[in-house]
Amino acid sequence: MEVAIMVAVAAQWWWRGGVGSGDNSTYLVPRLSRTTSVMEFRIRLWRLRWRKRKAKGKKQKQSVRTSIQDLPSDISLNILKRLPITSLFSVKSVCKAAYHLASHPELILHHHHLHKNPYGLIIRVLSSYINEPCYTNQLFLVDSRRCLAEINQPWMKEKHNPGPMLSCHGLVCLLYYKKKLSPLRKYRACLFNPLTGEHKFLLDPGLPRVRESSHNGTIVTSDQYFGFGFNAMTREYKLVRIAKLSYEDGRTYLQAEVFTLGKNGGQISEIDTPFVCPYQSSDVVVGGAIHWLCKDENSTGYDRRSRNIILSFDLFEEKFHQIPKPNCEVCEFGKISVLGGCLAITGGFRETCRTHEVHIWVLKEYGVKESWNRDFVIGQGCRRLYPLFLLNNGEIVMSCGPKALCCYEPKGDFFSYSAELDQSIVAICHACSLVSPFGL
Repeated sequence: MEVAIMVAVAAQWWWRGGVGSGDNSTYLVPRLSRTTSVMEFRIRLWRLRWRKRKAKGKKQKQSVRTSIQDLPSDISLNILKRLPITSLFSVKSVCKAAYHLASHPELILHHHHLHKNPYGLIIRVLSSYINEPCYTNQLFLVDSRRCLAEINQPWMKEKHNPGPMLSCHGLVCLLYYKKKLSPLRKYRACLFNPLTGEHKFLLDPGLPRVRESSHNGTIVTSDQYFGFGFNAMTREYKLVRIAKLSYEDGRTYLQAEVFTLGKNGGQISEIDTPFVCPYQSSDVVVGGAIHWLCKDENSTGYDRRSRNIILSFDLFEEKFHQIPKPNCEVCEFGKISVLGGCLAITGGFRETCRTHEVHIWVLKEYGVKESWNRDFVIGQGCRRLYPLFLLNNGEIVMSCGPKALCCYEPKGDFFSYSAELDQSIVAICHACSLVSPFGL
C-alpha cells in the first residue's frame, strides 16, 4: 500500500514538472519533495482531508442558520409577546430588523394594557440646593423586580426648575417652570417614556398662555395645578391645567384648559371653569376621569366635615364633577390614589380620637357613595403615608415622608421593607410601556 501511494505521488510530481510548477491547491494529494518520507506524506494528506471536511461542515451550518427575519411575522410577534417589557426593550438594540419588529403596533398595543405590565416606581432625587436646575435632580426607574436604573431625562438648553411629575398609561408628563418668566408663561410640559428615552416637548413656549379674565387689575400670582390622564375610548392623552389668578385687590379667578394629544395631533381648548381649586397636581385616573383632592371654598371655618371634596374631570365629556367622599373627616394630610384599580383616599381621620392612625378608604364601585369601605387601618408609623400601588400578595408600596419608601403588610399590620435616603425624593407609580410620544 505504501509503495502504491509513493508511486502515485511520484508520478503526479513528475507529470506536473516538479515542485516549482503550478498551484498545489488544485491537487488531490499534497506534493512531495525528494526528501519527503512516507510518514510526513500521511500527515499532510490527513491534514488536507480534515480541512476539506471542516470547510464542508461550515458551509452546511451556514446554510441551515436562520435569523429572526426568516421566521414568519406572526410567529416572531408571538414569541416577543411572551417576553417581559424590559427584556423587549433590549431586543431593539440587536439589529435593525429586530428594532422594527419590536416596534410593531400590535406588540406595542399588547404591552400597552396596564394589567399586562407590573407596576414600578420613578424616583426623583431632589438636589440639596434650593432652586437648582432640573438636570441636577436625578431620575431612577425601579421595576417590579426592584432593579434600579438611572434615567437620562430630557435635556433643556435653558435652566428650568423641576415641577410636578405625572404618570399615566406608560408615559410620564414632566413639568418644568422658570421663575424669571411671567406667572402666566412659566411652565413647560414634556411627554417622556423613561424606558425608551423618547420625549416630546409640547408647543413652544410649552403650555398655552392663560388668558386674563375680564376683571380689571394686575395679576399678582398664578397658582397652576395639572392633571394627566389617558382616554381609553379615543386613545388620547390629555393634560389639564387649572390656573388660579390672584389680583391686587384680592379677587381670584379660576380658568381651565386641556391639551389633547392623539392620532389627530395636538389641540388646545378652553373648558368650563371648575368650582374648586385643587391642592396639588394629580395623575389619579379611575373610571375614565382624573381626580383631585380639593378644598371647598364655600365651607366655613366651623364646617370642618365638608372642607375637603373630590373633584373629577371626565376625559371623554371634558366636564368637571364632584365625587362623593366617605362619611368621615379627612385631615390636612389626605391623599388620593389608585389601589387595585379603585379610587382610594388616605389620611389621618378624626372619626376617633387616635390621631396617629392612618386610614385608607377604597371606593369599591365607582360613583356609588355607599361603596366606600375602610379597608386598611395603619396603627403605627409616620402619618405622612401615601400609597403608591398594591402588590399581588396584598402588600402596599408607600412613601413615608419626604425621604423614605416602605412596604406595608396589612395582615400583620407591620412594615416588611423600608428604605430611607439622605436626600428628599419624589416617588410616583409607573407602568412601563413601549408607546412613543411621536406615535400619537
